[in-house]
Amino acid sequence: MGSRAVVMRLSLTCLVGTAVILSGCASDAPRPVTTPPTPPAAAPVADAAPEPPLSPLDDPRAPVERVAQALLAQRELKDRAFRLEADSPIPAERRTTFRGLTYFPFDPNYRFVVTLEPCSKETTIEMATNRPGEIRRYRCAGVFRFKVEGVDCSLLVLTPDLGVPEAAADLFIPFRDTTAGRETYAAGRYLQLRRRPTNEYVLDFNQAFHPYCAYGGAYSCPLPPPENHLPVAIRAGEKLPEKPPK
Repeated sequence: MGSRAVVMRLSLTCLVGTAVILSGCASDAPRPVTTPPTPPAAAPVADAAPEPPLSPLDDPRAPVERVAQALLAQRELKDRAFRLEADSPIPAERRTTFRGLTYFPFDPNYRFVVTLEPCSKETTIEMATNRPGEIRRYRCAGVFRFKVEGVDCSLLVLTPDLGVPEAAADLFIPFRDTTAGRETYAAGRYLQLRRRPTNEYVLDFNQAFHPYCAYGGAYSCPLPPPENHLPVAIRAGEKLPEKPPK
């Protein structure tokens, strides 16, 4: 994705190098000695608000029909935004003829219920981008393990390195599979998940999307690390447009 992140359930398209500035005040001036006031009695703790219901796209128990409907609605919203919004990654001269992104057919076999396994140690990962010499820093949030047609696969799950653990709300999963360069963007694709209070997630490659760099323009897009190069074909999610016959 590009110089900004796209927030559309997925749609991130390219993660942006975000920084959080933690500021504080310090002074060496002498301070008067005062007696702190007696703190008021603690108010009773209200029950925590229940977690909002999951969308069918995030619900591991949602019927396949509802998942397919929600995915179609999400794609229609994204197409509309790419066609009409001023910050669309589609070049301005192509927006009037833009008819929507291209996808593999929905396939529930590429939808996995996975557990976010903790990283073996506190790990910071430096990732190259499509710009020579540029580096982005990410933290390892965990690992997803799953099988594709009997092949064991795993993906590192990342968050931007904001300087504070657990600061990022979204989980970033850049990956590259054997369709890259032929059916999908050569540099790879992305998945983005909202962090949950439990370690159970839906890893749905039907929601995989291309970074902004796939559409042209001077965007900066992180490249999937070697650990996230899958030895299988993931024929789900966004793909390259079909070339017109000669």
